[in-house]
Amino acid sequence: MEEFHKLLKRQLSKYIGEDEIPEKFIPFIDAVNSAYIEFEKDKILMERSLDISSREYKENIQKIEKLQTQIIYQEKMAGIGQLSAGIAHEINNPLGFVKSNIYTLKGYKDKIKKLLELYFRIEEDLENSDKNLYETNFSEIIEYKNKNKIKFIFDDIDDIISESKDGINRIENIVKSLLGFARKASSSEFNEYDINSNIKSTITIAYNEIKYYAKVEENLEEVPTIRALEGEINQVLLNMLVNAAHAIKSKGIQGTIRIHTYYENDYVKCEISDNGAGISEENVNNIFNPFFTTKPVGVGTGLGLSISHDIIVNKHSGSIEVNSKLGEGTTFIISLPIKIPKCKDNFNE
Repeated sequence: MEEFHKLLKRQLSKYIGEDEIPEKFIPFIDAVNSAYIEFEKDKILMERSLDISSREYKENIQKIEKLQTQIIYQEKMAGIGQLSAGIAHEINNPLGFVKSNIYTLKGYKDKIKKLLELYFRIEEDLENSDKNLYETNFSEIIEYKNKNKIKFIFDDIDDIISESKDGINRIENIVKSLLGFARKASSSEFNEYDINSNIKSTITIAYNEIKYYAKVEENLEEVPTIRALEGEINQVLLNMLVNAAHAIKSKGIQGTIRIHTYYENDYVKCEISDNGAGISEENVNNIFNPFFTTKPVGVGTGLGLSISHDIIVNKHSGSIEVNSKLGEGTTFIISLPIKIPKCKDNFNE
């Protein structure tokens, strides 16, 4: 029975000895043995096939994860590019009127300089002249002041300087917000986070996306600081504000975005509401799914809210709720715990 398959050997040994196989059963036993051998070959091939399929499956999963990461990265880069264009536009506006005011100020200065030159010349003449000469030349000064609106210039120069200072302050505020946003975005550590100050800087960053479609109403109550990944929470706030502006834009109105922060049950909460197009009931349950979007093809990737959900829920042990009514608007409620679990705080270590 040496040439027989091991399973067949085991089964035969239970009932008959090696030399007890009847002659007439040998063809049958050979056929069974051939079937066992073929089965063993098929089994080996199937195991190899499963091994290959398993490796291919793992490779495909890795490729999909890599592709998803690339898409997320591309979305971030596209967002950064869009925001950069908006920020450049916002910087251009105050710079434009600062430059204009400087040119105006130069013109005023030239007129004042001529007046002073005239004054000093007359003063010098008066040193060696009489009263009649003085009266004659003084009338010339009065005529020059009236012709060149010197009084208006002196009155207007304060407004010009004030506007210039306001423009410079706006530039400084935009640049500070941008630098702070970029610095926090690169941080991978949990730090003390003041949601109110970060909302203000995020509004500054997103202002170019918002200003044409909505006004922003802030109701920022006094809330405690939390420990958070600053850049990632700011990314969530940015996504919410831009989405709200787009929802209002799609409705074709000049709308309102309301932001309310408050403290409740050991959670810092932020409600972001808009009176835009709203979300249909059948879509509300899908908005946090990756790649789900109600925007037209080429406008949205469907990753913004999915990433936001991951940041708030998985990385910060918080929650995001959504209340929406089609045609009336949407409210997102972000809840962040005051005390984040230690394992979350140290997840990068």
